[in-house]
Amino acid sequence: MSTKDSKPVAAVIATRTSAIAGLKAPSRSGRTAVLVSCAGLVLLVGSFGALCTGLNILAATVYDPVVAFVAASAAIGCALPYFFAIRWIDRNDPEPIVLALSAVAWGAVLATGLSLMANELFGAVALAAVGDAALAEQLTASISAPLVEESTKGFALVVLYLFFWRDFDNVLDGVVYGALVGLGFAACENFTYYAGTESVGGVVVMTMVRGIVIAVGLHPAFTAITGASVGAFRVMRRGFLRWLIPPVGLGFAMFAHFAWNTFYSSFSWNDEDPLAVLASLPFAVTFLQVPFMAMVLLAAAFSLRHEDAMILTYLATEKAPVVQDGEVRHLVPAYRRFWHGVGLLWRGDVAGWWRARQRNGKLVRLAFEKWHMDKEAEGGDLAEGRDHALAVRDLRKELSELT
Repeated sequence: MSTKDSKPVAAVIATRTSAIAGLKAPSRSGRTAVLVSCAGLVLLVGSFGALCTGLNILAATVYDPVVAFVAASAAIGCALPYFFAIRWIDRNDPEPIVLALSAVAWGAVLATGLSLMANELFGAVALAAVGDAALAEQLTASISAPLVEESTKGFALVVLYLFFWRDFDNVLDGVVYGALVGLGFAACENFTYYAGTESVGGVVVMTMVRGIVIAVGLHPAFTAITGASVGAFRVMRRGFLRWLIPPVGLGFAMFAHFAWNTFYSSFSWNDEDPLAVLASLPFAVTFLQVPFMAMVLLAAAFSLRHEDAMILTYLATEKAPVVQDGEVRHLVPAYRRFWHGVGLLWRGDVAGWWRARQRNGKLVRLAFEKWHMDKEAEGGDLAEGRDHALAVRDLRKELSELT
């Protein structure tokens, strides 16, 4: 496209953005009512979940403070690498750290507490019904745990979508939020298992089994499946099929959880020999975990690739001073931003590095907002695209001033 042709295109795009931004703000009374009701439910359920988790942790701490401390250290220590790895996946437009930590806290406090009580209740009913403790325990693991745990974790994703939809862009965001919720759940659940050994040696052995061999990636993968479906719901925006995807995603997460809890023991050739059980776990992980984790990573990779293409497409029509000459070249993929920043720091240009970091974040956000605005407009909902158009206008102003 020639320079002569690009000016009218840019002018048309700017005019369209201004037109959408100038629309009357849509009424959100219905949405507000839903949010208020949801907030009340979250407060009620969250308080109960926090109480259950708090009492569980308090009981373990009072019983043996040393073992509880070692158990907490092991659980957190095994979870931290996963936290940073999950954060690294979303490199273009990272989620706010407050929301990331809130997702972890939901999984660790609310989801764990509610699941603990529900599973205990189901186990008691199952024991009374079948009269066999081992069978009741397996029924709890195979039926109650997948249904209850994936539901309590999945509810976090609904809350994040409803309250923080501006920070919930696509499938990748759903994967990240879901994995963080699952990570919090896994860390707290592992603490319970570790502390239940009642000895430091037992904590070490259990950490080897649950923290390293099985790994804490189990719950993050399950909930990331649900998160991916909520992200797809966000991307699709309209249509009957859109409303089917989250329930299907949640059901698939429950199935993955059921498959692990039901069949992992079948890989052991001697359930009474701890070494045999430990040696068989890698085979169980390979066949019952890896396929689901691979699907999650594949979905994240495709979404990240879509983000890169979208960023390049929507910044191509922007002109100086919003986008400076050659700036987009080192914007995506993310490694180009990283090495460009390293180069600036290597030359001692700290101010330039900081300015580039700020501009990169705003440029990526500008592309996302333009994409959202266009998708809403394509669906005929210009009023809903108004918020995104206003964000586009503000970001252009900020980038023009940040030179």
